[in-house]
Amino acid sequence: MSLHIYIAHTGEHFLADPVAFASQPSQNEIFVYDRQYVSEPGDVQFPELPPPEPFRPGSPPATLKDLNDLQAWRNLYMTRRNWALDLSSRCGSIDKNLREHNERTDVINRAVGVALENLKSHVGNLEHRFQDAQSWANSLLEEQRAALDGWQRALSTLDNIPARKDFPLLGRPSTPKMDKDRPTGTLRDFVDVGEVHRAGSEAATASSAFAGNVHDIEKTIGGIASDTQRLVDEALASNSDGVDGLLEEVETIAKKIGSDYEHVLGLPNNQKTLANISRLALSHTQDLLPSLAEISTELQSALEHAVQRRGAAEKAAIEHMRTISSLESRLADAHARMINLDVGSNAFEIIYSVFQMPMVYGSILIESVRRREWSDKIKTDSLTLAEEMAVLRDEEQRRRKKWLKNMGDFVTVTDSTTPGIEVNLQGQDEEWPEVARKEIEYYIDDLKTTHSLTNIAEELTQQIKELDAPTRQQRRRAKAFKQGSVFDLSRSSILRADDSVRSLQEEKTKLEERLKGSDSRVRKLEDLLHRQSQLSRPPSGNFGPDFPGSPASPHPDALSRRSSISSRRVSATQSAEDKALIQRIVSLEAELAAERDAVQRLHKEAHAERQTNSDKFQEAQSTKKDLIGNLEARQREFEDERRYLDSELKKFRLRTEEMEEELDRLMDSREHGRQEIDDRMHQLEVDLENAHANSADDAQKIIDLNAQIQTRQEREEALQAKIGDFEHRQAEFEQKHQESYQALQAIFMNLSPGGIVPAELPDIIKAIEVLSEGLTIHAKSTEANASQAIAENKTLEEQILRFESEAEERTKSFDECKAELSQLTVELSGARSKVEELTSELDKERSKFSSLHSQMTAGESGSEALREQIAEEERKQADLSRKLAEAESEARNLKDQAAEWERKAGATSETEEQAVARLESRGTKSLELSNRLFAQVEKLGRMLEQLGFTIIQQDGQLLVQRASKLSASSSLGESLAQSGIVSLKPDRALLDWMQAESLEDEETKFSAFMESLAQFDVAIFGDVVVKRVKDIEVLARKWQKEARGYREKYHRIQSEAHDKIAYRSFKEGDLALFLPTRNQAIRSWAAFNVGAPHYFLREQDSHKLQARDWLLARITKIEERVVDLSKSMNGVVPDRRSLGDASDGASLDDENPFELSDGLRWYLLEAVEEKPGAPATPGIAKSTVASAHVDAKGSIRLKRGTDEGAIAKTLSRSLDSRRESSTSKRGTPTPSQHAVESTTDLVRPAEADAGSQPREAAPIFDEVRRDLLSGP
Repeated sequence: MSLHIYIAHTGEHFLADPVAFASQPSQNEIFVYDRQYVSEPGDVQFPELPPPEPFRPGSPPATLKDLNDLQAWRNLYMTRRNWALDLSSRCGSIDKNLREHNERTDVINRAVGVALENLKSHVGNLEHRFQDAQSWANSLLEEQRAALDGWQRALSTLDNIPARKDFPLLGRPSTPKMDKDRPTGTLRDFVDVGEVHRAGSEAATASSAFAGNVHDIEKTIGGIASDTQRLVDEALASNSDGVDGLLEEVETIAKKIGSDYEHVLGLPNNQKTLANISRLALSHTQDLLPSLAEISTELQSALEHAVQRRGAAEKAAIEHMRTISSLESRLADAHARMINLDVGSNAFEIIYSVFQMPMVYGSILIESVRRREWSDKIKTDSLTLAEEMAVLRDEEQRRRKKWLKNMGDFVTVTDSTTPGIEVNLQGQDEEWPEVARKEIEYYIDDLKTTHSLTNIAEELTQQIKELDAPTRQQRRRAKAFKQGSVFDLSRSSILRADDSVRSLQEEKTKLEERLKGSDSRVRKLEDLLHRQSQLSRPPSGNFGPDFPGSPASPHPDALSRRSSISSRRVSATQSAEDKALIQRIVSLEAELAAERDAVQRLHKEAHAERQTNSDKFQEAQSTKKDLIGNLEARQREFEDERRYLDSELKKFRLRTEEMEEELDRLMDSREHGRQEIDDRMHQLEVDLENAHANSADDAQKIIDLNAQIQTRQEREEALQAKIGDFEHRQAEFEQKHQESYQALQAIFMNLSPGGIVPAELPDIIKAIEVLSEGLTIHAKSTEANASQAIAENKTLEEQILRFESEAEERTKSFDECKAELSQLTVELSGARSKVEELTSELDKERSKFSSLHSQMTAGESGSEALREQIAEEERKQADLSRKLAEAESEARNLKDQAAEWERKAGATSETEEQAVARLESRGTKSLELSNRLFAQVEKLGRMLEQLGFTIIQQDGQLLVQRASKLSASSSLGESLAQSGIVSLKPDRALLDWMQAESLEDEETKFSAFMESLAQFDVAIFGDVVVKRVKDIEVLARKWQKEARGYREKYHRIQSEAHDKIAYRSFKEGDLALFLPTRNQAIRSWAAFNVGAPHYFLREQDSHKLQARDWLLARITKIEERVVDLSKSMNGVVPDRRSLGDASDGASLDDENPFELSDGLRWYLLEAVEEKPGAPATPGIAKSTVASAHVDAKGSIRLKRGTDEGAIAKTLSRSLDSRRESSTSKRGTPTPSQHAVESTTDLVRPAEADAGSQPREAAPIFDEVRRDLLSGP
């Protein structure tokens, strides 16, 4: 059978290699699911299906050149045939695509259905398990509620129950010390009350939490079940369109057109033929060709619908599979929570100890009594044994001395000391407190009457009764054979316990009393017999032998002796006839005495033989019961063992199938896993190399950025210094400007003392010009010079105005952007200082002008001196003009420098911001890169740990070892410390190297981080993973080979066993040989067996057993039954062998149709005859005959009718005890069932083959049982 492989999400179909998948005979279909389309969340979108190619059938050919030309008609038919064939081939490809899409759609729907069935089975199993868990949880919650409701009452009850304090072994480790003053207390002293109260408060919380967990799990499972049912209701497969016969119609029409063309080719050229051809062509044009085009169009539309249906099915399948995956994950979580469902607190154990304390205390009291009595018994027995051994030693010493005294002259034997026995008691327990039985009885009565603890009192009462129960050794001594042997009786009689001696003495007393009563009764009977013989003696000579019915005493009484003596005395005086009669009487009396002696002896022998036979019968009955019980117990053990082995066989078969499936899954996923591991290792190596390279580049870039930042910080400091200098210069310039303004005011006051000084500097200058013009009127000689000075003054004033406007603009810009234009203030201050110097000089000149004006008003007396002064002033004015020009040029240069510095400062700040942002971005990327590298190293380490390896570092080298090898050392810590082995676990604190406070700390942490990453060697990791994968491959091949061998061996053995006759361990389907038993009254047939009796055949009409000697049939049904004679003894089932029973067969509806013993388990088989020919030979002929002989003799336990009443009485008398005994109960055989020692050892089963069971010895036991049932 070929193996079909289906791709679930695409619907593709593959056929597997039959050679590679020859080990999977039970699987013929495999559905493969893609994890990326199934797992949650569904971020992977499935590609859309391309639409089918457009299809246009075209119009059929209808061109005819000549209506009356046969060849033209033939050409038309040929073109139509070619068109129909072409259209048919195109429709065939369309139908093929249509079928492919429909098949893939069906596969997708089937895959979803398979996944849903798997999910439903898992959900059903989980619900079934949860029902069991819920029932357990409900019962536990009931117990917890009962404990929570009654623990305080139980604790108060403990406070009222008196108890002794001399039990140091009772109590919890936290029990407080007891009071030494009072010898008695209460049971509450043995309980830590504080701990109990804490446990009570904690238990309520734990119980409510436990109930909440159960409710949450129930709610979760209910939600999963409802979601699963809803998903099942939604996942309905869409039906495909009914287009199955369209291609056949197209092919049929095309064939019809072709056949018509061939028909036309064979027609003759005449008018009738042309008419027929014309009519046929018209039918083609009206019917066939339009139908062909219409069907092809319908096929194309069906293909389009199939593509749409497939796309919808793929999307729906992906959604359903994602939902199923989500439900599976929820299912696994709920299953894990259900498995881990527990109370999680030991508070209830502490509370339960309060409830159990009365029972525990009573058990300790009973145990104290038991130990004390046992110790006293052991001491007494040891003293008795020592005394008996001492007596035996003394007797032996006396005997030896006496023997040496007689034989001392002939032998040279030293008188050595006779060996003796010394009895010592060792290993004594610590002294338990002295407890009397009365104290226990008072304690139990107190529990019953005062505290209403009836159940605990009954249990303690039962334990007290067990104190007086005989031990196993005592039971074996009580009966020499039952559960023991004669050897055990002889050995146990050496040291008899006091109770054994007491019982023997009581039996001896009873026997003596019975003997005395028997002796007195015998004497009375002898006296009565003698008197009867005297009264019945005839007076005449007709003497005949008289034998009484009762035995006479061998010693005649005194009256008889006296009568004989008197008769002999009288005979001396009688005649000869009388003497003869007397002699005759004497001889007859002697004969009578002899006969009486013989009769008495015979009676004694008969009585002794009767007593012996009775004892033997009782012993045989007891032996028979023991043997039957032991054999039934062994039979039950063998049956339980068979069932256990069958269950184990089924379990191992399931396990083998699971291992095969697991192996197949491993083999399937091996290649994928190996390829994924190789790709992942390669990608990790590339990522690690890139990470190392990027980390080195980033470190160098960080160093360069730090150097640039430091340089820029130095530049910023220099700029701050220059800005401070400019501010200082600007302040000086403002000061000089103020001084110039004051000087101009002074000049105006000098020129016009009574005038008003204008507020603005240009007004002052204008006023000074006006005054200067007036001064030129009075100084005509110096007019030209004055006009020149005025012109120069105007120039200076304009420059001053320009300087003031520039200063105002610069002050405004400084106020707006003080940080950026601080250097301008320094330059302006310098310019103002120069202007102030110039204004001061102008003030001086104005003062001189004022003096000159005063002189001019006074007269022109000193004109010459004035001219000199004017000339001097002109020189000074020229110097001032030159200096003013220099100041103006310097101001322009400073302005340009200020603009340049402003532009440089803006560029520097922008570059600094970009550098800081880039540095922060690189820091974030470096941190992310560090985290990813660290996570990759941790993932690789966890992968090695999951593979069973441990990463360690020894002497600076990375080592990867198996965890089992590393943990095999007895002292792991010492060996690791001595050898320098350190477990390699990366420190997560090294990821904080970027948050260092200083550059040195950052360098140190970064170096440590790089060293920790460099410690993980990727090459070693790859070698370990490759080696592990190869080991798994080798192990998988080995397991596959072994599984294949086991499977072949199993099939071979199964095929061989199917055709062989089974003779033990019968089960349904076995071939069995049925033979008639010896009980012809009930006509029973049993299966030929070795060690498996009581398998009886249910007779059917088809068997025709009346005319057969054997029957070979196959078992179809096995019904197990157990014999219960209590119903038949109570009159429920009458005896079928009674005179009134008219049936001679066995009714299978009865409790015991085959007359088996009570409590016996037997089996009723239904079988169908295999074949009418001769049966197959089950084995060697000798073993077959022997087994059949043994089974025919005693496998059904027949009983004789003569002793049925006596045996029935015996069985009914011990019926209840036997049914309640441990040997008649079913159960798994335990080591305690091996207590049957001597009886089972009497008969040992014969040697069997390797496949046989110990039950083969059962027919021998059945033979012995049948002989015993027949009576002694």
